[in-house]
Amino acid sequence: MTAAAGAFSDSPVRQSSPIDPQTWVELPESFNARADHFVMRVVGESMNQRIPNGSLCLFRASPGGTREGKIVLVQHRDIQDPDTGSGLTVKRYHSEKAPADDGEGWRHQRIVLACETTAPGYEDIVFESADEVGDLRVLAEYVATVG
Repeated sequence: MTAAAGAFSDSPVRQSSPIDPQTWVELPESFNARADHFVMRVVGESMNQRIPNGSLCLFRASPGGTREGKIVLVQHRDIQDPDTGSGLTVKRYHSEKAPADDGEGWRHQRIVLACETTAPGYEDIVFESADEVGDLRVLAEYVATVG
């Protein structure tokens, strides 16, 4: 499976070579394999300052705690990238919160999935309505590029 490093839609054509799910990837010595880690190929230029197009990247599934400022693998169930056939993308996460309507706790008011690229034509993905934000799932946190 691959994840887009571009928009969920209307992104430039990208070539990808999916990893067979049964293939093992040897991690650099500085990393220990953990049950919550997985490797995925990231295609596209929207994160090229951090993740080169076509890189194998190590992710930590279901990270706890804050996501603010972290590079994350996200899914939006109603949007699919036309080049990868996936609703997955990799971006830097930023959220703005507001008090919950009931006065208890908080809610996401706005989420920005930011690009880090030198390539022209890429824009941050912004979710501003409660419906859009509600359909967004953070699946994993980027750990490192491993190949």
